[in-house]
Amino acid sequence: MDQQSHLRDELASIRADLAEREHRIRRFEAQIIEANQSRQDTGKRIDELISQLDQLDAQLATLEPE
Repeated sequence: MDQQSHLRDELASIRADLAEREHRIRRFEAQIIEANQSRQDTGKRIDELISQLDQLDAQLATLEPE
């Protein structure tokens, strides 16, 4: 095998590695987006629960004898 063939093979290998890394990066980016959405959804749900607790607290305060 001459040097040019060897370099061609090495270049093909590097390109394959690069394609695999780019694929992994896209997968990780999708996972990050999904995790961020899940975090936002969880935060909204917690805010809703806190609001419900505040409403219940206010209702209980009006029912308590003074």
